[in-house]
Amino acid sequence: MMKITFPPDHPAEAGPAKNSRLYEAFPVVLPIFTYLLILWCCVVHYLLGSIDEGDSLAWYDMTQKLGLPFYADSYSEPSWKLLTGCFVHLSFMHIAFNMMWLFQLGPLMERGIGTIKTVLFVVAAGFVSSAFANGIEGPGVGMSGVVYAFGGFMWTAWPRWTGFLERFNGQTIKLMIFWQLICFILTFTGGMNISNVAHISGMAYGALIGKWACAGNERGRPWMLATLGFTLVGFAFAFRPLVGWLGL
Repeated sequence: MMKITFPPDHPAEAGPAKNSRLYEAFPVVLPIFTYLLILWCCVVHYLLGSIDEGDSLAWYDMTQKLGLPFYADSYSEPSWKLLTGCFVHLSFMHIAFNMMWLFQLGPLMERGIGTIKTVLFVVAAGFVSSAFANGIEGPGVGMSGVVYAFGGFMWTAWPRWTGFLERFNGQTIKLMIFWQLICFILTFTGGMNISNVAHISGMAYGALIGKWACAGNERGRPWMLATLGFTLVGFAFAFRPLVGWLGL
């Protein structure tokens, strides 16, 4: 039975006693990709918000240009909209929450694993988490799946990249889990329409990749296979909803 453990709350706690490397700070570099990602999400939100609420035709035209999935039948559109939909946020609270987490976790990812790998991670996590959400509960938008994937990755990979502990620790994960519980309550009570599947699948996907990356290709082969399997299921959901697989 796998024991659930949390990262330490202070960098000084890293080391052999925690089955990790000693704390090693990340290099101080400009996380340009993260900042461009935040900027683009804000630009998209501004463009949508600048349209008159009564002009539904103009709003629909803008959403299609920005890659928002068509809610009525998302499977009738190109699957790449599962990724571009991650950049769209339909309320101030939504974008504020996601950009807050992106600003905290994105630079750590980019400084730790590099810009190119961070780009690939965002593309994979964004597409797969959106595909799971779209296939199980319907189309959704926003960076929540990617943000939770960041959290999942750091949760399992911190023993190798101890620099994550600069701005990420056990309290961070507990806060993300607590917020997810709030999201469940808000969804079931009708308070907000939240893509809970995107959150959960994003964190699970990030955690699998983190386990694989932390263990390496040789010792981490089971985690590599689990990651590939999760990815394949995501791609399956990208082209067919869960009800289709169940024959409903």
